[in-house]
Amino acid sequence: MLTIGSVMNNQADSAKIQAVIAARPGIGREVLRAIVGLLPQIEVAGTVGGGLSVLNLVQKNPPSLLIIDSGLPEDEMVALLTHIKQDQPQIRCLVLAETTRQQATFMALGADAAVLRSEPTERLTEALDNMGLW
Repeated sequence: MLTIGSVMNNQADSAKIQAVIAARPGIGREVLRAIVGLLPQIEVAGTVGGGLSVLNLVQKNPPSLLIIDSGLPEDEMVALLTHIKQDQPQIRCLVLAETTRQQATFMALGADAAVLRSEPTERLTEALDNMGLW
């Protein structure tokens, strides 16, 4: 049974930015999901563990935001980002990088933002704020 409160919550949820997290399974992925899930503007629609899984998911149901963690193999991250930006440029991509070299590489490949994993959580939320998603 729907109530006014549940209808209002459903409307609020539908206005949220849909995000997918691409990261290897484990604590790091769960922590990233929890941090992103705390942001009221974003709903984590799914987490996937590899490039092919991401491509399958975004072809079926493209999110507004894709967060790619550097725990994936670098060549897989490069191929994934290149493919997404060529085929679905409307998807905003944020990459969590291990090094400043990776950060520069992913920005050159078209990432909308790249944050070092070693930076404070506030840097991740600032990058999301600056991406123009909301």
